[in-house]
Amino acid sequence: MPKIYFFDMDHTLIDNDCDVSWKSFVVEQKLAPPDALERATFYYYQYVEGKLEVSDFMDFQLKEFVGRTEAEVDKLVRMHFEAWVKKTIFPEAEAEVKRIQGLGVPVVLLSATNIAIARPVAEYFDFDDCLATELEIKNGCYTGKLAGQYALGAGKIKIAREYCEARNLSLADAAYYGDSVNDFPILEAVGFPIAANPCPELEAGAMEHNWPIIRFN
Repeated sequence: MPKIYFFDMDHTLIDNDCDVSWKSFVVEQKLAPPDALERATFYYYQYVEGKLEVSDFMDFQLKEFVGRTEAEVDKLVRMHFEAWVKKTIFPEAEAEVKRIQGLGVPVVLLSATNIAIARPVAEYFDFDDCLATELEIKNGCYTGKLAGQYALGAGKIKIAREYCEARNLSLADAAYYGDSVNDFPILEAVGFPIAANPCPELEAGAMEHNWPIIRFN
């Protein structure tokens, strides 16, 4: 049995991409121009294809963070969660998380989405921890830069490995639920991979590797 469980967020726990819905939210709030939605969609399809240009994407994605305090951003991301994200939570995913929490082992959100946007989701599910792309803060304000590496691919593996090792565990002890072709590396790295709501490419790989496949409605 796994000794720790990691869950991806977008399209695994929720029927939503938070990076895209964040841009929809800030356009709605008149904090970004309408053409931001087109660029958000462009980057989303780069991500889906496993070809995301991380540096360009993060410069675009974090524009509304630059110069704002932690409190200001926290207010905005919680508004975003209530208006755009909460309604997309898969009830079956919520039930699965609660089932695993009853086992008495750590259950952790692990997402490439930045930590500010991911945190309200982690709090809603009552995860033991929230691991996501960390953001730089100087003099109490966001700079629009990363603090560390982007939590995708090798970066996600590194974050999960270090988290496990700090608890005298290894990735062989870990389960990971993920949906995207970008999750393939970490699913290969953990001892208990689960393809959750897998995209066609991941589903084909999961079948080839004989990984469990589950779908949340």
